[in-house]
Amino acid sequence: MQIRGSMQTAAEFEKLQLLIKHEAVGSMPQSVRMRYEDRLAVLRRTLRTETHSYPLGAILVSIGAVTDEQLNRALRIQSQSNNPKLLGEFLVEMNIIGHDKLTHALTIQRSTASSSYSQIT
Repeated sequence: MQIRGSMQTAAEFEKLQLLIKHEAVGSMPQSVRMRYEDRLAVLRRTLRTETHSYPLGAILVSIGAVTDEQLNRALRIQSQSNNPKLLGEFLVEMNIIGHDKLTHALTIQRSTASSSYSQIT
């Protein structure tokens, strides 16, 4: 049950993040944008505390989306930053990967969690 819940949280996070990013600044009321950003902060905290049997960084390296050096640099910057952003967000902002690669890696991560869950039940 926890895995399905975390998959829904991750999916909601991705949708809100893309909605905010792609929505024209002037067309979204400020109050709506603030509610979305508040919800993103809650989802970010939830996702940060989750552990996965296959960490996102390891998946990105295994599919050739990032090198070990790029991953280590992003992890170092993330750990030194007061910014609460997730690893995938840092990698996209640093132009190391695109949203398509991030989405692909997250899909792999969720599918491995889901298949592990189905093997248990």
